Amino acid sequence: MTYPLTKKVCQLDEQGIYVGQTDADLSPEEAENGVYLMPAGCVDVDPQEDKKGFVAKWTREGWEYIENHIGETVYSTTTKESLVISEFGSIPDGYTAAKPESDLCEWDGKEWVIPPEKLTAHLTEKRNRLIEQIDSHAATIYSTWTRFESEYRERQTAAEAYKSANYEGDCSRYITDFAKRAGLNNKAATDLILVQAAGLEKLQVELANQRMRKYELKAPNLTLEQMQSIYDDIIKQMDHLMEAYNNG
Repeated sequence: MTYPLTKKVCQLDEQGIYVGQTDADLSPEEAENGVYLMPAGCVDVDPQEDKKGFVAKWTREGWEYIENHIGETVYSTTTKESLVISEFGSIPDGYTAAKPESDLCEWDGKEWVIPPEKLTAHLTEKRNRLIEQIDSHAATIYSTWTRFESEYRERQTAAEAYKSANYEGDCSRYITDFAKRAGLNNKAATDLILVQAAGLEKLQVELANQRMRKYELKAPNLTLEQMQSIYDDIIKQMDHLMEAYNNG
């Protein structure tokens, strides 16, 4: 009987874990008997079928499946600290593959949960922090708009008086100086001053309206995501007002 010059055998690592197949050469001395030269760490058996999440280990009596979590990150159910698995076997006691969503989570034996009292306290803290940030953002914008408020008011008062006089008579320097710098006549400068004043007043009213939307955050049963969404929209609308101001 003639035997093939090579045959497939199973290659094992130092722990007996199947790593693949390799070739065993037919022995020159015992070719007629079908004896092959086995490479180190090999067994002449059929490989086990692949099983997701497991490796196959040779036990001298047969194959057995061992859980394979190497490279996976697991989390302590007491401290929430992460651990990267580096050995074959099941997930160590006291660890879970489920990642806690936040530091508020506690392990109940089956899953991560947030105790109601912790969630309530966290929601309150989050809401108060967002309200404070809304007020601060509005104050920053308002201070930019009103840093020359006294000058604006005097110019507006002068423009209103000059317009009431049908653009005749003495014209305040608030108007004439503005007209000169803007390249306008006194009447056009007066009208522009009043338009700008009305525009600024409208922006201030809308800014106040957006700031008052902070009370939307006090609606009952809001989630963290809903709170954040409301806050983000308020800040966005405030920034649009600031952009409108900058664009004149």
